[in-house]
Amino acid sequence: MYFFYLRLLWTLLLCSLLSPLMGQAGTQELKRRDLEELAAVQSLMTLQRFDDASQRLAKLVKKYPEVAELRYLDGEIDQYEHRYAEAATAITKGIALDGGSSARAYRRLGDVCTQAGDYAAALGHYETYRAKVGEGGRASSIATADKLVAQARTVAELAANPYPFAPAPLGPGVNTPESLEYFPNLSVDGQQLIFTRRVNRQQEDFYQSRRQADGQWGKATPLTGVNTELNEGAQTITADGNYLVFTGCGRRDGAGGCDLYASTRVGDRWTDAVNLGPGINTRSSESQPSLSQDGSLLFFASNREGGLGQDDIYVVGRRADGSWGRPVNLGPTVNTPSNDRYPFWAADGKTLYFTSSGRPGMGGADLFKTSVNAANQWQKPTNLGYPINTPGEETNLFIALDGRTAYFSKGVGNDIDIYTFDLPGKLRPAPATYVQVSVVDDQTGQPLEASVRLQPQKPGGIVSARSTDASGHYLTVLPIGLDYGFSVEKSGYVFYSDRFSLTDTFSVTEPFRLQIRLQPVKEVASSETAEADGAIVLRNVFFETASDALIGLSTEELDRLATLLREQPAVSVEIAGHTDDVGTEAANQTLSERRARRVKAYLETQGIAAERITAVGYGESRPVATNATEAGRASNRRTTFRLVF
Repeated sequence: MYFFYLRLLWTLLLCSLLSPLMGQAGTQELKRRDLEELAAVQSLMTLQRFDDASQRLAKLVKKYPEVAELRYLDGEIDQYEHRYAEAATAITKGIALDGGSSARAYRRLGDVCTQAGDYAAALGHYETYRAKVGEGGRASSIATADKLVAQARTVAELAANPYPFAPAPLGPGVNTPESLEYFPNLSVDGQQLIFTRRVNRQQEDFYQSRRQADGQWGKATPLTGVNTELNEGAQTITADGNYLVFTGCGRRDGAGGCDLYASTRVGDRWTDAVNLGPGINTRSSESQPSLSQDGSLLFFASNREGGLGQDDIYVVGRRADGSWGRPVNLGPTVNTPSNDRYPFWAADGKTLYFTSSGRPGMGGADLFKTSVNAANQWQKPTNLGYPINTPGEETNLFIALDGRTAYFSKGVGNDIDIYTFDLPGKLRPAPATYVQVSVVDDQTGQPLEASVRLQPQKPGGIVSARSTDASGHYLTVLPIGLDYGFSVEKSGYVFYSDRFSLTDTFSVTEPFRLQIRLQPVKEVASSETAEADGAIVLRNVFFETASDALIGLSTEELDRLATLLREQPAVSVEIAGHTDDVGTEAANQTLSERRARRVKAYLETQGIAAERITAVGYGESRPVATNATEAGRASNRRTTFRLVF
């Protein structure tokens, strides 16, 4: 029976070849023996044995130089082997031989020119293809031709306005000839790289590399504790390096083809990976995750039911208890009826990069950029342009905190490496910096697990509330262009507050590294951070200019002070107002007293008895910095509190 079907297949193949190659007007006819040789050539092509196919076809071309179909087949082999100039030559010869009667030949010539980077020529060939198809062609063929012409016009326009682009490979410490490297993730300080490596082009595992003193990347080593005998890939990690989400396919505990898994770093050890569960994973495929820097948002691609296309991009929020909410489709502004994949959520907290095959571009799948506006609406995506995008597929983009240093994988077939390049200015997200904090007991120096709050100093700013780890450490990212209120709290300790101003000139190469010494309530008077009289500055309490009217953002810090006083019912507080030396001494004295009284009044509204609060004003009499500079005057304009036991 097997041989019967084999002979039937061979007969059908010969018949398909006889039709175009026998009895062609003005051309040579192939003999049956040569038709059998031609069938063997096509069989070799099906098996992707292009070198063997090319050698045998060359003999036929030499014997039948006037047969156009042989030239087209020669061009097809050259195209598969990425010999685009030779492919174009062969197809052009075929067109000349058959008098330009083959519409399909012009389409293939357009494809070859596109792959060769000759986009203007490609457009011309697609237009010829459209004209020929329009001569009595089917509606579906005409629609396909129209789409090809429109695509070619877009490609030609993008190619006519190229961006500067000079990708550089990361070097032998990361890239290897025997394996594939992709999905780069860079630490916030730019010193560590985690990526996926397909070892010997078979086993997917995570590897890590550290930047050396000379700027080169050191030899990558496996990420111990996460890698297993199964495949792990397409990872994303939080800014503090402690929470990793990745794609795992075909696992026993999986819900579908590919699921998302998470692992947490505890000290120097990674926990066993845990499936993120039915709230996120479905019977379909979930992959290509991208976490926000603080781990509160997770973007991923999925082909689940109810989407807008094949693969769509979704986002899900993380609750305070660490569990995940319900994923939401990003909607038609981002997703298309085709594939939309490989999301990357930038550190500025508003810009998304992704790969789409459903939008006009260079062909294949291009990289796009979109962002959310003040109303939390997605903006129309922008193509990253040529030559970042090519007729191939561009994926897994990663952008460092500076907003300009980009990483991605690039290659052909079984030769894929990680590259870096400078992202052109118009395509960059806003830069960001980071805060790295160590919290300890002011008296003992022991690390403390404390609550950390970070709030942009603008109306509607989203508060980030987290805790330090068991070692007292905390790290978060701050997008440039905003001011931030920052506080650290622990029961039994006086809270710490600070303010980060990133609206003025600021270098992203200068992160905030703080050691915060929380003061036990009973020891506050002896703290090194207190002023001479034991007072502590309320760094996020603000007033209208030359007024005692509290700005709304001040209430969070005052609520914090009220909570401390409620926890310590035997403790009283002195609120003091201070000014700079601008204006008269009398006016400054009066203003400082009014501001202190306003704070006292607010604390009373929070249930603190009036007799526990003393309000005093010191005017300009107690400066802590020079009044000769604006920065110094800003330091002198302050409100303080001093606990009284």
